[in-house]
Amino acid sequence: MFEIGRIRFRALTRDDLSFLEKWENTFKVTLYARAQPLVFKNTQDIEEEFEEYMENDDKQQFILEKKEDDKKIGIASYRDRSKSVKNANLGTYIGEPEEWNKGIGREITLGLCEMLFFQKNYDRLSARSASFNKRAQTVLKDLGFKETGRARKSGYVFGKRIDWVMFDLLREEYMPERQGYLEEILGERKEEYIKNTCKIRF
Repeated sequence: MFEIGRIRFRALTRDDLSFLEKWENTFKVTLYARAQPLVFKNTQDIEEEFEEYMENDDKQQFILEKKEDDKKIGIASYRDRSKSVKNANLGTYIGEPEEWNKGIGREITLGLCEMLFFQKNYDRLSARSASFNKRAQTVLKDLGFKETGRARKSGYVFGKRIDWVMFDLLREEYMPERQGYLEEILGERKEEYIKNTCKIRF
């Protein structure tokens, strides 16, 4: 379990699958998460994906909860793509639309950066966003991610071809700015995070 700001990350379990089934069949969620607004997944589909995930060593998936009331609000994940460097691809979505536009996405992305850069010493993180998902792109840019290119016309939504926008961030770019990101995004919650998570002093 990992906590930062208002958010708790914990390992995905079988008890969470009913929430995944709901979110994976919610038009607005899958539209912005992966540019696929029409998704029809039943309980068996979700359970099979969970079993596949449990057998997969290169992916870590989290349920996201609000600390204040334990409300489950979404998913975050990273997939290890390490070869010559420690590299991971990020994925997140907030499955409860009423929690959108509250700054929670920035805390989630900051949490992944903290886990992977500060705690696990990854060298590079990457992410992608559908070209119309300006909120996601703003979140990534706020954490220092840089646009690295586009997969042009590689998606299809509402009768139009859309681009996927690619981003990445290096550890050497994140760490010098880390304190500023913690201050800006966590505000008064920064000291609580530092106290509870970064306990060792060298």
